[in-house]
Amino acid sequence: MTMGSSAKTVTHGLPPATISTEDAVPWLRGRDVFVMVLMVTFWLTSICVPERRWLSLARWLARRRLASSAELAPDELETVKVVVGHGEGKEDWIEKTFRRDWLAHKYLSWIQLLACYRPWRWQPSPRLIGKQYLDDALQRGRGVVLLTANFAYKDLMTKAALAKAGIWASHLSRDSHGFAESRLGKALLNPVYVAIERRYLRDRLVFRGMDTKAVNKRILAELRGNRPLLVTVTPLGRRTSRLPFLHGSIKIATGALNFACKAEASVLPVFTIQKPDGRVETIIEHQLVRPTGASHEDMIGSMLDDYVSRLETYVAQYPEQFSFPTSGRHGLALIEPKSVPV
Repeated sequence: MTMGSSAKTVTHGLPPATISTEDAVPWLRGRDVFVMVLMVTFWLTSICVPERRWLSLARWLARRRLASSAELAPDELETVKVVVGHGEGKEDWIEKTFRRDWLAHKYLSWIQLLACYRPWRWQPSPRLIGKQYLDDALQRGRGVVLLTANFAYKDLMTKAALAKAGIWASHLSRDSHGFAESRLGKALLNPVYVAIERRYLRDRLVFRGMDTKAVNKRILAELRGNRPLLVTVTPLGRRTSRLPFLHGSIKIATGALNFACKAEASVLPVFTIQKPDGRVETIIEHQLVRPTGASHEDMIGSMLDDYVSRLETYVAQYPEQFSFPTSGRHGLALIEPKSVPV
């Protein structure tokens, strides 16, 4: 464990670059064309290739993609080492093995989603573990924040696991959620992504640019209505905290924890991972520690410490499934090589 106590958590405002107006978003990015090609390829893969071969094919595609791409820049390599650590031969392993597997899990998650568009629909079948923690939290009648870790299978599989267990959660999201962030990508590509997820959701609460007031009201309404709310852990928010994490540090937006404190809602960590046998599991853990009678800030600090401790365990075990930007462009850095001074 590399964390400090909640008193050592650093809280600060969001860098201006991470809250952009619609005018700052390009109409189209070159990556969008590549993504469209991948979407067609993955959809055809889901039709023509047996499911047991999807991961192997995803690895082959990842290997081909990386063969034509540049090696990681020094700063990107150091960011990856936050997750996998340092040591002799580590850099060669990162380039030849880790990057392939890391990209393959992302590709497989897309294949699974696009398989839901096959003429004969493929049905995701993740296993849900820890439902009793959610049932107990809902019995309190204060609502529940399901704090979802950013692993490759978090989107479709988490929602499917909950819905198949009779849990219809709302999802706090952004209009860039999906395949693309450009304006055209949001209009044409992301609906393909979102439409499948909507089959397993009660509702989507969508942030658009800086317009947050309406969504904030709906968040409190969901929690005060004693309903579960899915929130993905990201570095994007008006207020964030940076904490020591494995071999570096992690930045986490604290908005969801703030709303949970206001509504007195429970906060349950959720981790969706693929096991070695290929089975995907969504694991709900017991609620984060929140000291009774503590100040609002101390409550958030305590929950962050508890959450990061649990996240470290899963990332150390499944590093190739943990999704994170390797560079901090546009203020999107989730993890960084150096811990904050404590």
